[in-house]
Amino acid sequence: MPRFTNITGDVTIYANDVNVMNLTCQTDSSSPASTITWYRDGQLVHNTANVSQTVGENDGLVTSQIMMFIPTRAMDGHDVECRAIHPLSQGTSVHSSVTLDLKCKVNVAAFGHCHNYS
Repeated sequence: MPRFTNITGDVTIYANDVNVMNLTCQTDSSSPASTITWYRDGQLVHNTANVSQTVGENDGLVTSQIMMFIPTRAMDGHDVECRAIHPLSQGTSVHSSVTLDLKCKVNVAAFGHCHNYS
């Protein structure tokens, strides 16, 4: 069973309905391989991106998956979580999360979105 997951990628981005956010979830080595699922603010995100696996410690498999999306201004402050579930763990998962820090080019703070702007 994996001991941890890790999310990498820049969580600070200008939310302009064009910029794409890329986050990568990687599990610790496990045998058999773990399954990755993504959540945003507690809601399951259906991610169809390919899953890659590489050989890890003790002949286990390290599983990785990229989640790409165009964040909207309303997503500022949302938590994005990746969970790794091992097939033999009876539903127990390990997870990590990041908080989106979205920037805006104009002051839209009055509308409750993008508290950071320039």
